[in-house]
Amino acid sequence: MDSDPRAQELTRRTDDHLDALLATATKQLAIAVNDRIGAQGGVPELRHPDLALDRLLAATHRATGAAVAGRLFREARAALTHRCLTLEARLAARGPLSSRSPAVRVKYRQDALRLAHTYWPLDLAAVMRAAVRIVQDLCDLLDHTSHPTQDAHRAVEQLGQRLQDMSRLPEPHRPPATLTGLDYLAAVESSLAEPAERLFYDLHNIRQLLDEELTPLISTLEGAERAYLLGLDAVAQDLIDDLTQGCDQADVLAKAVAEVEWACSDFVGADLSSAKLDGVLLKGILWDATTVWPGQWETLIRRASLPSDEEQGILIVAVEPSDSAVHVEA
Repeated sequence: MDSDPRAQELTRRTDDHLDALLATATKQLAIAVNDRIGAQGGVPELRHPDLALDRLLAATHRATGAAVAGRLFREARAALTHRCLTLEARLAARGPLSSRSPAVRVKYRQDALRLAHTYWPLDLAAVMRAAVRIVQDLCDLLDHTSHPTQDAHRAVEQLGQRLQDMSRLPEPHRPPATLTGLDYLAAVESSLAEPAERLFYDLHNIRQLLDEELTPLISTLEGAERAYLLGLDAVAQDLIDDLTQGCDQADVLAKAVAEVEWACSDFVGADLSSAKLDGVLLKGILWDATTVWPGQWETLIRRASLPSDEEQGILIVAVEPSDSAVHVEA
C-alpha cells in the first residue's frame, strides 16, 4: 500500500467522489420509480418500462467513466512525476566516471571492471579490521595474562597472515593521460590508484613496524619483566593506530571501486544508440524504458533481462544477449 500521505489523500477524495456519484444515482432512480408509481409531478411519460432506467444507467456509466478516467490520469501523472524525480536524483548521485559518454563506458566496461577487481582482489577493509582486532586482543593478553608467550606468538602469526593477504593489492600505477578513447580507462585507473597508493604505503609502514619492532619483542617475551610488557604494549598500540588509519584508506578505496562498478553497470536513461555492442560484456547492466539501444538490440536485451531489486521499472541483463537466447524465465 502506498504510504505517501498525498497519494492517500488523493485516493480518499476520488473514492468519496465515486460514492457521492452513486448516491446521487440511487436518489434519482428512487425519484423516477416513485414518479412512475405515484404519478408525482404529473402523468408519467409513456415509454418502454425499462427505458427510463436504461437512460439513467447510461448517464451514470458516462459520469463514472469520466471519474475513473480522471483518477487513472492523475495516478499516471503522479507516477511519471515520481519517476522523473527519481531519475534526476539518480543522475545527481552519479560520480565523475558515470558522467562520461555511455557509449564509451559500455565499450570499455570489461576493461574497467578488470581494473576494479585488480585493485580490490578481496575485501581489504574486512581484512584490515580483522588485523586491528588481532592486535587489540594482543593488548588485552599483555594486560591480563601473566605468561602470554604462546598466545602472543599465535597473534603475531595471525597478524602476519592478514598482512600477507593484503599484499595481493598491486603497487599503484597512474597511467599518463591520453587523447583517445582510452583516456576513460586512464581516468578509471587514476581514480583507483590514488586511494590505493595511500593504502599501499600504510601497509608498508605497518609491515615494517611488525617485522622490526613487534616481532623481535615477542620473540624475547619469555620471562620478561613488567616494564618490558609495558614497552611491548606501547608498540602494539602504535600498530593499532597505523592499522586504524589503514582501515580508513581501505574504505576510501572501496568507495572508488564501487564508483567504477556503478559506472560500468548503471545505464538507466542512457543513450546507447551509437554504441557498438558486438563482443561487449553486457551481463549485469541496469537499464529501463528510457534507455536507448542501437538497432535491434533492445529486443535481444529485453529477452535476456529480469526486473532488478533496484527500484520499480529498472531491469538487469541476466544473461549475455543472443539471437538464439532462450528467455531467462524459461
